[in-house]
Amino acid sequence: MKESTAKKDNAKVNSEFEETVIKEIKPKRRKKRSKKFLILMIALIGFAFYSVITIINQNVQIADKKEELKELQQEINVVEIQTQYLKKVQGYTGDELAEYIEKIAKDDLGYVSNGERIFYNVAGD
Repeated sequence: MKESTAKKDNAKVNSEFEETVIKEIKPKRRKKRSKKFLILMIALIGFAFYSVITIINQNVQIADKKEELKELQQEINVVEIQTQYLKKVQGYTGDELAEYIEKIAKDDLGYVSNGERIFYNVAGD
């Protein structure tokens, strides 16, 4: 009886072993990505590129506008200085006014007083 139970146990183990050996391990197949997923990925990548290009373009425009603002600020400063000078000149009377007019006539218009001579250095030294 011992032999018959041992044979049965052996037969049982062998049949289980054969079943496990016979089973194949099938590789997992990847599911094919659907067209909707592909279109979504392309749309997301396109949106990302568009966003990056837009941000770069806006940064360039901001830099240009800052430069333009800086130039306009300098022009405003020049005009403010000229305005202050003209307000100062507007207040001239008497001798100050005569000196100012003489200075303008000599420097800007090239006039000379009686008996004055103007020498130009053409050598550049």
